[in-house]
Amino acid sequence: MSAHPQISAGDELPFVNEITGSMPRMLNSPLGYPEALAELWMGDRCNALDELRDYYLQRVLQLGILEPGAQWFTDKMPLNETHLGLIALIFPRAPLIHVLRHPLDVVLSVFSNHLTHGFYCSYALETAARHYLRVMELVEHYRGEMTLHYLPVRYEDMVDEQEESVRRMLEFIGAPFDRSCLDFQENRRYARTASYAQVTERLYDSSRYRYRHYLKDLEPVIPLLEPMIRRLGYAID
Repeated sequence: MSAHPQISAGDELPFVNEITGSMPRMLNSPLGYPEALAELWMGDRCNALDELRDYYLQRVLQLGILEPGAQWFTDKMPLNETHLGLIALIFPRAPLIHVLRHPLDVVLSVFSNHLTHGFYCSYALETAARHYLRVMELVEHYRGEMTLHYLPVRYEDMVDEQEESVRRMLEFIGAPFDRSCLDFQENRRYARTASYAQVTERLYDSSRYRYRHYLKDLEPVIPLLEPMIRRLGYAID
């Protein structure tokens, strides 16, 4: 997306997490997040969402994230999906693109990279699997209880049908198609994420269904993940 001339790269922005940590103070509430959002029902706090939005955008301005000519910027902080409800309240018109992947590939990646996100769940295969399930169940809850400007996109579809997937995402955002998005590896920007090396390479498929090489090792968590695998339209083969 950031190869598009109208889209700036925000990389992994911590601002949503900062808001959740500061919410009791910002809303003058004795409650923590998310219970502090109940203050929004009070008459003198009816504009509090504007204050939360202003905090986020002020931090974006301070870091100079929005480049000249850009109309959008990205925020791909891991586990932002656990705050979909808050994000939708603060930015109801913001396009939310949720990249899905085979659950066994997700858990394998989290475990093999020792990711610290999610309360260090990656130190054990089972806790990585259980954390993934909790996150996906929370996403399902948000989608069932709120009207979200939400687009699920399968990683495997992006690999198999890159242009079609890019067109679909840009149309969802409201941006015109630009072929530079297909040659994203030409973007000389340094990505401040764990995938900094991959974004300089052409699209490849070696990570698609990588779990197949480790099925025996993943056997302990397959019973946990199988219902979600089916719900997302995947199979185990």
